[in-house]
Amino acid sequence: MLLLLAAGMLFSSLLTLILRRNRESLLLAALCLSLTIYLVGIMLLISKQGGISGDVENFLFFSRSVRRWFQYRVVTFNQLGLIINVGRHLFPMFLLLMTERYTMIPFIRKRPALAARLTAALPVLTMALYVPQVYSPLVDLIPGWRAVLFYLSYGWIIVYLLISLFLLVYELFSITMPFFRRQFLMLVICLASLSVLYFVYCGQDPGQVYSFYSYDYLGVRGTGYMLLMPGLGGYIVLVVINVLGGLLGIGMLLRYTEDTISSNEDDPGLERKFDVARTGASVFVHGIKNQLLANRVLYKRIRAELDKPEPDMEKLRESTERLNEINDTLIARSEELYRTVKSKSVMLVPVLLADVCETAADRFRKKYPDAPLEVSLPEGVQVLADENYLAEALYNLMTNGWESNLAAGHEKSPVSLIVYTVRLYTVIEVRDNGVGINESERKQIFEPFYSSKNTNFNWGMGLYHVRTIVRSHLGTLRVENRREGGAAFFILLPRYDGRTRREGKLIK
Repeated sequence: MLLLLAAGMLFSSLLTLILRRNRESLLLAALCLSLTIYLVGIMLLISKQGGISGDVENFLFFSRSVRRWFQYRVVTFNQLGLIINVGRHLFPMFLLLMTERYTMIPFIRKRPALAARLTAALPVLTMALYVPQVYSPLVDLIPGWRAVLFYLSYGWIIVYLLISLFLLVYELFSITMPFFRRQFLMLVICLASLSVLYFVYCGQDPGQVYSFYSYDYLGVRGTGYMLLMPGLGGYIVLVVINVLGGLLGIGMLLRYTEDTISSNEDDPGLERKFDVARTGASVFVHGIKNQLLANRVLYKRIRAELDKPEPDMEKLRESTERLNEINDTLIARSEELYRTVKSKSVMLVPVLLADVCETAADRFRKKYPDAPLEVSLPEGVQVLADENYLAEALYNLMTNGWESNLAAGHEKSPVSLIVYTVRLYTVIEVRDNGVGINESERKQIFEPFYSSKNTNFNWGMGLYHVRTIVRSHLGTLRVENRREGGAAFFILLPRYDGRTRREGKLIK
């Protein structure tokens, strides 16, 4: 059971590494590999020690024949101790290195190389001291070093575990965006579960394996996990800790990986759909057909009125104005479609977000002069962006938000544009008070030519266009339903190294 749990965690971490291909997933794979190495060494040691109950034997090895297979492997005590030495001291090092990658504490973020070197110093030194060729002469010269090395190594291991868990929990409660917190919570549960599983066995000292037949360790805790073995109660505790720790670790790793798979699969799917739509004219023809039919009806009315001896000028004026409105709508929609499908190059330069928001707000107020709009942003926030394109994306989101308010009958509720920073991102949030977005439409709304509105007036290219602009800015577009009602769209842009202040200024 124990080896199956370790193998499952190692497989999940390798899958995450293949899909994410970043330094964090590499550290996660190294973490699981070190735990697997350590547990293999523990299993070999337990099989050779013997003296365990039948229940514990079945839990660890499934059967006596499997335990005997481990027991009769040709492994020297020096080799076995070296395996335990590597796994035992690498796990807390990789755990702390990984938490340092995720923490936003300024001292660590500004000095990553220094933090990594300090983190690796104790584990590397301890592993070097526990190498058989170094350890044996040292304890022969100074026998008291056996207990000193054990308690020193065990002490810093516990400290590393506590610091890592503190940093993870601190970072979790520092995250304010819901979907960031959900994703990070999966990672916290995974790492905490692996740490609990490791903690059960981390008392096994490699020196105790080298001196297997020595009496010097009789007063040292050493094999702390063996203290749980006798009795039914200890066995139940062991099973619960191992199974819960292992399964939670595997489950959260798979959830973490599944989130990566789904996000990676979205982009090619949308691109393929858009390529198909762009190569054919069927959607375009279907979109304008009703408008052209309406034009023909208006033309017939105008012609019939002109054929009368005394035409009704008021009716003619109404028909021509309606015809002009339809033509303006067709031109606007055609221009929108052209802007979306044409290849565009963006120039990313440092710009003030206040200028971008002001440009977008001006365009929004020209279209909806009576719509309430609230803008809140810190002073002096800069991002790398193409001001015109980014303003166009914000304008589209604000327009969608106001139309959602109207559809829900909330004409007095404002559309909110809010800017703030979270971790490594500058976040631009657009909130509305509409009906929200159905779960079934979450992915569809970003597809080209998808719209839940009247297709006579909307071709469904707005959100795809926004998403294309955001991606060209190396950003991400997310959407969440709000508890208070309505939806919130988040544009996550890489945080530019400009100083910001958290206090917001309300602009009406």
